[in-house]
Amino acid sequence: MKKVFMLLIIIIIISYTSFSKNLIILHAGSLTNVLKAISIEFEKENPDISVQLMGSGSLVVMRKITELNQLADIAFVADYMIIPQFLYPKFADFNIIFSNNSMVLAYTDKSKYENEINKNNWFNIIFNKNVLFGYSNPDLDPCGYRTLMTMQLAETYYNINDLYEKFLNAKNKFILKKSVDLVSYLEANELDYAFLYKSTAFQHNLKYLEFPEEINLSSIKFKNNYKKAFVNILGKDGKKVRAYGSPINYGFTLLKNAPHKDLALKFIKFMYSDKGKKIFKEKGMSLFAKTDYPEKLPDDLKLLWGY
Repeated sequence: MKKVFMLLIIIIIISYTSFSKNLIILHAGSLTNVLKAISIEFEKENPDISVQLMGSGSLVVMRKITELNQLADIAFVADYMIIPQFLYPKFADFNIIFSNNSMVLAYTDKSKYENEINKNNWFNIIFNKNVLFGYSNPDLDPCGYRTLMTMQLAETYYNINDLYEKFLNAKNKFILKKSVDLVSYLEANELDYAFLYKSTAFQHNLKYLEFPEEINLSSIKFKNNYKKAFVNILGKDGKKVRAYGSPINYGFTLLKNAPHKDLALKFIKFMYSDKGKKIFKEKGMSLFAKTDYPEKLPDDLKLLWGY
C-alpha cells in the first residue's frame, strides 16, 4: 500500500511539472514586493503558470543577460536608461518606463538620534561616530549611484564644502550589494540609517526622512539640476561609463530571446489590469507606460497602451 501511495505522489509531481509553464522574470531588488504580489494574483488566475522571480541589483540583472547568457522572459530595472545601454540591439528592441520613485533616508524607532533628525541636520547625524549608515553598491545597483548623486546635490543645496568627499571617506558606513539588503540590517538594528527608495521604506514600514525635491531625484522640475551630479560606474563589458543624475524612472523590456513570450505578454497585461494597478498603489508606487520605440512593440502591447 505504501509503495502504491508513493507511486501516486511521483505521478502527481511529474504531471504537475510537465504541464506547469515557467515564466522567468529578472528584476531589481526594490521591485521584489510589488512583483511578488502581482505574481501571486497572476498565478491564482493562471494556475498552470509558475512565475519565477529572480531579484538582484539592476546592473547585475543586465550582466546576467549579456555576460552570463541567462535566459529570461522579462527584465525589470530601477533605472530605465541602462536597458538601451546594455541590451540594445542584441537582447531587446524597446524599453517601457513604468514607474518612478525618490530617494529617502530610512531608519527605525531604534536608530540613534531618530527623535532629533530633520531636513536640516541629517548630514551631521549620519557622520556621528556613534551612528552606522549604509547604501548599496554603485557598480551593482542604481540606488547606490543615486545615493552618491544625492550627496553631490546636497553639498550644493546646503552649501557645505567637501560634504561629498566626507561621505565617500566615512568610516561608519556599510555598502551592500543591493538596496533591499539594507532593510534587514535596519530591522536587526545593525544599521541606524540607510539610503533607500521611498517605496522600499514604505513597503517595509520604516520611518524615513524625505529629502528636498532639489536633491531627491524625484521631480521633472529639477531635472536640469540633477544633471549636475554624475558618477562613473561599471558599464557594458566592464568599462567605466558616466551616469548623470535624472528623475528616477523604472523600466522593463520583453527580451528578444524570451523562451515564453506568450506568457510574458499575459503577465504584462495582467500587471496593467485593474488588479495590477491596485497592487502598485497599495505598495506606494505609480504605474504608467511610456516607450521609446512604439513601432517595435508586440501587437498586444500596442493595443494595451493605444500605440
